[in-house]
Amino acid sequence: MFSLVIVWGLLKVVRAVAAPADPCTAATTTTWVPSKVAHACELNVPFNKARSETIMDSVLKSLQYYSLETWFLNSPNPLIPHNVNVRALLEGVQKQTSTVGFKTDWDFNMAVTDAYNREADGHTLFVADCTEAFSWNLPFSIATLAQSPFDAVAEPTFLVNYDFPNQGRTGLEAFYESLGVHVRPLDGSRILKINGVDAKTYLVDLATTSNIFNGLVGSFETVNPRFMRLMSRYSADTMAGLFTQEVGRFGQRAFYPGADEVTIQLQPPKGVPVTVTIPWAATFIGLGNSTASFIAETCLPPTDENARRRRLERRLELSSMNEKRKAVISPESQDKMRKQASTQRVLANPVQPTLKSFGHFVTLDIYQLAEHPKVGVVYFEQFEPSDGTGANDYFNGISDTLFTGLSALKAAGVKHILVDNSGNRGGFIFAGAIALWSLWPKDLFPGFPAVFRESDLIRRQSDVAAQTENLNSEYLFEFYRDLEYVLLQNNSQFMDPPVPQVVNGVRDAFSKQFLDDFGDNSSGVTNFTEPPFEGKDYVMVANSICASTCSVFSSYMFQKHGVRSAVFGGTPDSSLSQFDGGVKGSEVTDYDSILFELETLGLQDDPAAPQPLPIEVSFSMNFRNAIPFIDKQDGILEYVFEPDTKKFQFTFDQFNRPQKVWEFVAEQFWGQE
Repeated sequence: MFSLVIVWGLLKVVRAVAAPADPCTAATTTTWVPSKVAHACELNVPFNKARSETIMDSVLKSLQYYSLETWFLNSPNPLIPHNVNVRALLEGVQKQTSTVGFKTDWDFNMAVTDAYNREADGHTLFVADCTEAFSWNLPFSIATLAQSPFDAVAEPTFLVNYDFPNQGRTGLEAFYESLGVHVRPLDGSRILKINGVDAKTYLVDLATTSNIFNGLVGSFETVNPRFMRLMSRYSADTMAGLFTQEVGRFGQRAFYPGADEVTIQLQPPKGVPVTVTIPWAATFIGLGNSTASFIAETCLPPTDENARRRRLERRLELSSMNEKRKAVISPESQDKMRKQASTQRVLANPVQPTLKSFGHFVTLDIYQLAEHPKVGVVYFEQFEPSDGTGANDYFNGISDTLFTGLSALKAAGVKHILVDNSGNRGGFIFAGAIALWSLWPKDLFPGFPAVFRESDLIRRQSDVAAQTENLNSEYLFEFYRDLEYVLLQNNSQFMDPPVPQVVNGVRDAFSKQFLDDFGDNSSGVTNFTEPPFEGKDYVMVANSICASTCSVFSSYMFQKHGVRSAVFGGTPDSSLSQFDGGVKGSEVTDYDSILFELETLGLQDDPAAPQPLPIEVSFSMNFRNAIPFIDKQDGILEYVFEPDTKKFQFTFDQFNRPQKVWEFVAEQFWGQE
């Protein structure tokens, strides 16, 4: 078969004027630059041995808070594989740091990031700010689409992403056009090969290995949700209050993609196959316009007193005590890109439903279907606001909107509810509990029992918290209830003495099982006194990306009330999916919150305590484990694989139109009702 080959070189990038001598100046002078230019800036930050040794000392000390370390040495469930010794990986980084060192600061930071990334638990990640100071982009995204939702196999499809709603890609098309890269004529083509490898094989391998040096972050424990994060799909923008179409991690990455171009073989709808080589483009989202200012303003912590005070205030704000506890993963793109995108307004938005609304509040939408008027939709984009709404206002708004919306749907004759969790990143545990208590107000407790990992330092923290009744401590027993939902009275019911366990041959210690204190009963968070619908009247709509609080929410619906699910997407020929991604660690904490708690308890100088890091970094860890209602032989909720009820592929008509998906699912589960 004849194949037309088009190679777009980077010659047009060379300008008549001399390039700046400083690589970071060259990378930040214009909005979009070739990836090679941007990466040269990252590589220009020199390795600092003393600073890196200090980082590794505290990084290893922080592992005592990582609740999944010993569990993830070897998985008891072959469907959720984990065989990672993160401590050994980090000790290897520490050894290299203290001996031969690393070529650049970027290489050191990425080695630490890669060690945590291999855990793929969704909550645990180390990202130095100066390794995420650029957004790396392609002018196309990929969706794996089938002709029919019932097809056994779906095909990777080339989607030009310049016009994706609310994605902050201003100027990207002009940049590629200046290079002579014209992708619009190729929109909708089937992707045959990527870098010489069968496209389906390439994408599955990329999602399976989730290699940080190819610009990816694991985030989910099983391959289907990691695969779906590569794909373009419908989502919602909580800041703009609009639905949107995600670029997907193949088309936009937070880390250097490991190569400066990608070669794609395409089969257009008409004509012969075409092979195109497309360069990566980067845009700077950090601070600084030279290597020195980039290091000072992006890589290192602030030095002035006012900035340090703001940092402390941020710790106070982020301290995740009581109802502010979170279980959440990072969004698809960096925060700055999302904020830029939220200011856009797209007049013709194919993602936005045209249904009658029965309620909207920040991350929650409620609709009645047009073709199936006895079916309503509750769409949870996530369980945390990103538009500045305060926690208490958010909790009250979720509760009020669910009550008024579901009540109005019942009055309008609705008998069944679709709960769409597709792409949900998690959020406040309390918000998930409010949602569950709204659906089942008679339940004793809307969630799963949990345990904290213990160490000598953590026991000292719990002792001091109990003695001083410190309300800024996660380890204060007063925040929790026993399994009969009675408030704990003392630390001996909680952490002292610890519960010894042997996990994967390693002696470990955990607290006793407890439940979060959300009040005596559901009346404190919802006006419902009776369940608005029965479990059989709900169906979850999912694409496997349902993280953290979303996983706790959906797993509870499945395990406690038998709620069914319709799962879309996954690897091209996947026959089995779970409706969530298995990110079920119960709670996430960030490094700043750990430091803040140690300070408030007066233990910041304890020899076992991690210390403030000498770099700017986003560092989060899975903090406690949830205990499942079923399959308790696997020990923790992380290892429960909850299979879909019905599995479907996305079609050309559905992947960016949730309304089409909802009508289809309603038909499959309830026919013409």
